[in-house]
Amino acid sequence: MTFVKHPLIKPDTIEMRTYQEAILGTASQKNTLCVIPTGMGKTTIAVLLAALRLDKNPDSKILIMAPTRPLCEQHLRSFQKFMEVPEEEIVLITGKISPRDREDMYDGSKIISATPQTIQNDIKSGLLNFSKFSLLVVDECHRSVKKYAYPFVARAYMEKSKYPRILALTASPGSNEIKINIIRKNLSIDAVEIRTESDPDVSPYVKEIETEIVKVSLSDDLKTAQENLKKALNRRLGKLKRYNLNIKTKGELLDAQRRVSKEISTNRKPVHFHMISLIVESIKIWHALQLLETQSISAVSIYIEKVRQKKTKSDAGILNDVEFMKAVKIIEESGEHPKIKKLKEVVKREFDNNKDTRIIIFSHFRDNIYKIEDMLKEVCNPAILIGQSGERGLSQKQQIEVIREFNDGYYNCLIGSPVAEEGLHIPTADIAIFYDTVPSEIRTIQRRGRVGRTKVGKIIFLMTRDTRDEAYYWTAKRRESNMKETLKNMRSTNKTRTITDFL
Repeated sequence: MTFVKHPLIKPDTIEMRTYQEAILGTASQKNTLCVIPTGMGKTTIAVLLAALRLDKNPDSKILIMAPTRPLCEQHLRSFQKFMEVPEEEIVLITGKISPRDREDMYDGSKIISATPQTIQNDIKSGLLNFSKFSLLVVDECHRSVKKYAYPFVARAYMEKSKYPRILALTASPGSNEIKINIIRKNLSIDAVEIRTESDPDVSPYVKEIETEIVKVSLSDDLKTAQENLKKALNRRLGKLKRYNLNIKTKGELLDAQRRVSKEISTNRKPVHFHMISLIVESIKIWHALQLLETQSISAVSIYIEKVRQKKTKSDAGILNDVEFMKAVKIIEESGEHPKIKKLKEVVKREFDNNKDTRIIIFSHFRDNIYKIEDMLKEVCNPAILIGQSGERGLSQKQQIEVIREFNDGYYNCLIGSPVAEEGLHIPTADIAIFYDTVPSEIRTIQRRGRVGRTKVGKIIFLMTRDTRDEAYYWTAKRRESNMKETLKNMRSTNKTRTITDFL
């Protein structure tokens, strides 16, 4: 094994890899979007580029941005581990630090890791001046859309820096060229570098990941409830079609809600209020159907109770619907979802096979996560990793502690909401179980990347037959394939350079 040698890189800490050299060759010359598989060293490329930029501009600073504090802390540790920079000059800045102290930290530090919201606020208030920064690293850059803070910060950086360079990192920027080009535009990206697991310079470093698909079927009673919910939903979608709203997905429903609400703000016609009622009722029924098909009876029952308690016009509309109430009656008299039972069997099987294994379970909905945690206490020592909102939410400090205790072996099963999907380095994880599938290729790639980083991993998909579980699985696979093809067509055609060309 050959290690990188550079005055700003600690000896024998970073292995030289051909694909990283090539990407670094591009990133040292141009603002670059770097797309490589999770666990293949995106942070290492950022560290090496930071060393180059500081070597070229000794009086400059480096800023690394990541969406969450746990991710920012992870980057802090990585830069402290690899770089020959005094640890006190590599800092983590969050909104919980006072503005006066943040300003002092910006002035006195060489390398800063921070969330984009904090950076955006400090730019607006004048606490942060980008003139001396020679590198901006944007981690999980697929978030660089709409009103997220990344585009604002990138524009301010490009305007103020004396020697600007941007490195944008992700394992999954999106499935089509339009989305990817929006990210490129928002971050002033000039070049694209992509590697996949099958590329010859990457494949030797990819750990094997075994895939297993476990399918269950709804009981006859639950299938009847499913059909009743579909009837109630399709009746409303049929009415919306008469208003030229051809809805096929929940996302299209939400988009229609935004558009009609905007129309109401300027043109308060009775027909628009009728359309909104149909849309909102459809969203609620769609959600109940999704919980029934993919989550648990507990989760859908909790949601139905919330509908009963809210007493809005749309809630009353679906509670007076014959088909919807037929489904409710069946659900309330039903036993637990077959997927919950199968999950317990699968987890028990894996721990019986290897008592030292570590499992991560992904579930989208929090009420279902609580159910899974309670149920799995009989077969393992589980912990939940969820966001900050709600009475039982975890602060970012608590999230970091849960991850640390899982890596240390105190917990052997981690049940995570979407907050557990993105970027976190959890090297002890052996198995990832997708309790539900997601249509997003970005989230699927992020979930998959939590295992197989340092050793052979396994992914288990739990699916309910003849439901959106199966449809979402294939949608994500198709989108991931489209993403890779699009990026290959956009990739830079630079000549591969060796490490000596730029170190």
